[in-house]
Amino acid sequence: MAVSLLITGATGFVGTCAARFWREQHPDVDVWGTSDRPRTDGFAPERYRQLDLRDTSAVRALIEDARPTRVLHLASLIAGADLESFLSVNVLGTDRLYEALADADISGLRVVQVTSAAMYGRVRDDELPITEEQPFRPVTAYAVSKAAQEHLSIAAGYARSLWIVRARAFNMLGPGQPEHLVPMTFARQIRGVAAGMADRIRVGLTSARRDFVDVRDAVAAFELMFERGARGEAYNVASGRDVSVDEIIRELFDIAGLEAAIEVDPERLRPVDVPVVRADISKARRELMWEPRIALRRSLEDMWEALS
Repeated sequence: MAVSLLITGATGFVGTCAARFWREQHPDVDVWGTSDRPRTDGFAPERYRQLDLRDTSAVRALIEDARPTRVLHLASLIAGADLESFLSVNVLGTDRLYEALADADISGLRVVQVTSAAMYGRVRDDELPITEEQPFRPVTAYAVSKAAQEHLSIAAGYARSLWIVRARAFNMLGPGQPEHLVPMTFARQIRGVAAGMADRIRVGLTSARRDFVDVRDAVAAFELMFERGARGEAYNVASGRDVSVDEIIRELFDIAGLEAAIEVDPERLRPVDVPVVRADISKARRELMWEPRIALRRSLEDMWEALS
């Protein structure tokens, strides 16, 4: 059976990496992309559609043209919006996609729905590391929308007979990471110090500990989910270890070969910051036979090099 892959959110950080991965590892697969932004060089014009997933007719036309047997659903509003906007894009847009896929009746169709570890929210110390059985306690509008998106994927699996697995992605980093995310926001600031444009960097809560996974490792996990994932199941995609934001900053200073003052910026402090996030990835290891391979130091070095 011929395999074709549709990547939603194809022009984003993860989507760009996923498209590159499939072109390199699976040159025989037709890779389609869609986003609400203009096409990038990674997609042929005939295999890319710029559209809003909430546009029912446009989504149906895309699915009929592409007839994908694999769908990596990454498209998501991630920042700078209110709850209504998050729910509209992340939940209603996903519903339109699922509806079009179900009605297209594509033989052998498999969907990897990428959600977010932000759904876990407040986690007690005695609940670490976080397993896939951990209850959701979201603390942001974005996290609420991703939790709703995850529940929708479960419902679609039953009600629309779709084969869907859920990838619960933790903090992804790597070359190409958006500038507003940790650690790229610090890498950019340190680059400014190195260029003589600043004498300090501004930070928020540096004691917060997060589980960072390289985006290239995450994409490899998504690939394995298509082939080895169990229908209806969820898998944590993470490194299995936590590191503080302060440690990230110190590593970046070491890579840059410089030091500078660190100033706490009150505007960067968030009252709902979760103190510690660390995943249990034993399920992905056991069922997907997946293991993160790229060390944090290498991820940071590659990010720093990409800024040169």
